[in-house]
Amino acid sequence: MDGTRNDGIGGGSRREFLKTAAVAGGAAALVPAGSALADTTELPTVTLGKTGQKVPALGMGTSWAVQPSFVQAALAAGVRYIDTSENYEGGRAEETLGVVLERTKMRKEVYLVTKNGRNKKNPAAYEERLNGSLKRLRTDYVDCYYLHGLEGREIALLKDPEVKASFERLKKSGKIRFCGLSCHDGMLPEIVTAAAECGWIDQIMIAYNFQTMDGDAIRRALDAAAKANLGLVAMKSQGTPQGPGGGGRGRGRGRGRASGGAEAPQGPNPLDKLKGLMEKGFKKEQAAIQAIFHDGRMQAVVSEMTNRDQLRDNLAAAARPKLSLRDQQLLEEYRQATAHLYCHGCDHHCGPAAGGIAVADILRFLRYDEAYGKRTRARELFQALSPEARDIARADLAAAEAACPHGLPVADLLRRAESRLG
Repeated sequence: MDGTRNDGIGGGSRREFLKTAAVAGGAAALVPAGSALADTTELPTVTLGKTGQKVPALGMGTSWAVQPSFVQAALAAGVRYIDTSENYEGGRAEETLGVVLERTKMRKEVYLVTKNGRNKKNPAAYEERLNGSLKRLRTDYVDCYYLHGLEGREIALLKDPEVKASFERLKKSGKIRFCGLSCHDGMLPEIVTAAAECGWIDQIMIAYNFQTMDGDAIRRALDAAAKANLGLVAMKSQGTPQGPGGGGRGRGRGRGRASGGAEAPQGPNPLDKLKGLMEKGFKKEQAAIQAIFHDGRMQAVVSEMTNRDQLRDNLAAAARPKLSLRDQQLLEEYRQATAHLYCHGCDHHCGPAAGGIAVADILRFLRYDEAYGKRTRARELFQALSPEARDIARADLAAAEAACPHGLPVADLLRRAESRLG
């Protein structure tokens, strides 16, 4: 195991890098089409809040059946921020990363994050769970350790002295360098605010994309997090509806379905709003990442990349100059045209109205199935919910749909989830 610390990952300023990239012929020149991605790319770097660490603005997520050859290709292309979890592929993602980092001897060059997805309410178990991750990762430390998927009902954990003490012991032992959390819960603003106030969290990774970044509550929460100097990392960056002109980055693309599969109203293709960007060489996925960088609240983006085309696109998106005012307007028009096709995760509205079922979780799992082609994983997650949380048959679907502030066809989505995942 390699216990050497890396106190300064990456190098050079974002401005210097963008200037160099422009002289070289733009971002597309960084990773030529058809290449094996073997040439090292110096991604722009950022300082990750109070961690003080220089990390690439683009990180790789691994919540899929990650292949060693792809991890090695990403490393060769310049990726130096990797996010994983004990939950991902039942620990196999960590195992794969461990093998590759050991073989390439690149552990000390990578900012490595993993997460505790189980026993969050039992601080005494944190070290045991972390030890399992360290064994699979073939290292004796991780750069940051997260409470994974923190939910609104778990906010009290951030003020629990035993939780804080457990993380501080892990820091003192040298097994972790920084403390963090991940979240895509509907009570995201409240969780981010609590993380900013608790004093011991160093960085957070949250669901944040052009579809959801317009809310005043999350903006205020992120301003508080920035004031507390937390490292701020975005995930779920695409926010692309599986509706007209939508579709995920994986399989299951199609027309006429809302996110998760319900039939969406027919009409003009919302993707027409992005034609101006696409004519300038953007893909909508690249524009979505650019929107996060332009927003300025997030320091880095962790994106799930499952093939080399997506890796190439994301590298280019991280290196491109910021969106123009007209580009921003086009993306905002697209957001408005598709807001009713995308679950925003705010099931504190629809969940109680439905009778307590986990509406946002269920629709997220359905999205994993239909937009990303992860049916097996989606079914596993659905079945892992408590019987009460997934009892769609007893739910008041009409009330849930009426409570949705974004006009989603919640009843159809839940029925479809029951059919596909139940």
